[in-house]
Amino acid sequence: MNPRKTKKGAFFFKYFFIFSAIVLVSFFIIGVTLMLFIGNFLTTQMLTDTRNNASQLADMSEELMSSEFIKDNPQGAVMVLCKNVSLMADSAGADIYICDPTGGVVICPETVNGFKLDVNHHCDIHYNYDIPEIYVQRVKQGKLSEFTPLGTIYEKNYCVAMEPFYVNNTYTGFCVVATPLSGAIAENLENIFVMFMSSAAISLVLVTIVVYIMTGKIAKPIRNMEIATSCYSSGDFTYRVPELKSNDELAHLVTRFNAMASSLSQLENSRRSFIANVSHEFKTPMTTIGGFINGILDGTIPQEKQAYYLNIVSSEIDRLSRMVTTMLNISKIETGNVDMTIEAVDISPKLVTTFLGFEQLISKKNIEVSGLEDLAVTTVHGDSAMIDQVIYNLVDNAVKFTEKDGKINVSVASDKKYSYFAITNSGKGIPEADINKVFDRFYKVDQSRSTDVKSTGLGLYLIKTIVNLHNGTITVESQPDSYTRFTVKLPK
Repeated sequence: MNPRKTKKGAFFFKYFFIFSAIVLVSFFIIGVTLMLFIGNFLTTQMLTDTRNNASQLADMSEELMSSEFIKDNPQGAVMVLCKNVSLMADSAGADIYICDPTGGVVICPETVNGFKLDVNHHCDIHYNYDIPEIYVQRVKQGKLSEFTPLGTIYEKNYCVAMEPFYVNNTYTGFCVVATPLSGAIAENLENIFVMFMSSAAISLVLVTIVVYIMTGKIAKPIRNMEIATSCYSSGDFTYRVPELKSNDELAHLVTRFNAMASSLSQLENSRRSFIANVSHEFKTPMTTIGGFINGILDGTIPQEKQAYYLNIVSSEIDRLSRMVTTMLNISKIETGNVDMTIEAVDISPKLVTTFLGFEQLISKKNIEVSGLEDLAVTTVHGDSAMIDQVIYNLVDNAVKFTEKDGKINVSVASDKKYSYFAITNSGKGIPEADINKVFDRFYKVDQSRSTDVKSTGLGLYLIKTIVNLHNGTITVESQPDSYTRFTVKLPK
């Protein structure tokens, strides 16, 4: 199976359905809220309109019954009032009628719509309306409006408004306007619901498309990172997640993920190089030690030369010990298991003492060392043993890479915050292409592993690690076939 070929998996569909569900629930909540709000608005408006109609009819009744017209033509006045009631009922879509003070219906739309009257001039449709006494008493005290079935008159709630009217300041009766809730409100709500659902359906399709695209954009780099981790776990560090053009957190994550992959690739290459280097460096002295010891044991090496070869064996053992110590020190520092005793340390006597320790090799290569006699007191704030390690490695490096009859110069300096010391040696120098790599772990400028220059590529890395631990810096300058200078800056 090619790990670089994959399809949209659970992550994509999981979040796509989550986003879609959120959108659907949001639309549902908005729809319910909207319908409740509009329903409440319409019922409130209906109650207001019903009250206004009842008030208007009451004013009309008072005016007509107080006029001279009713005295001259009472039947005509009743018919005019009935006609107005009928027109108002048709216009409002309501049940409208006028009652006497006891609640009996005396005028209604049916009076003019076919003259459906009995012998007592009552409407045979509204005559049987039994308005509860409680409403008759309440309307005498003033206006009344509420949602009610009016006892048993209506099968369900109506929007009912009752308005009393007076003739010559005498309570004469009241007007009733009853609007069915299931009429205009239901029709308006249905129209609004249709419009909302149409708009919601279009919006839902558009939102679903956008969510699908956005979820895909989010899931794609995550799938690519999944592919990458699969490649890395199998040892292939060449795959990189395609960079995103955006400037958001996901794009930054991809960039840092690729940076991590590059670091892992570099670390893996360094690890392989380290294994090869260490294997070689360990093999050479072990072979030398084993060969000379066997030669002494089987008599191949004469007794008079055994001391000479035993010195070589001792030197190789010291070399192995230094290599192991260096690796252990690096491991302790990187894991944070190192104990530091911070104190004032004068680096000048440490430089002199370290160079004296290399006196034999310096004399053998006839190296001229200058500057030691000019060293002044130069104090730094740090761990004495670690600073010894830094100085020892730098001096060892300088002596190792200085050619025969070459030169080494030592200098110190200080300012208000920092102290400096520099070691300059003549020799081949460091190629410009390698100048930025010399402090990398396991890196060796000299790849030949010659017997004259023995290195695991850990010395300068250890130096930089210790210097960084002291909040200092180390820099290198080099001129090929001329000189190399390492400068260490440590806080005072």
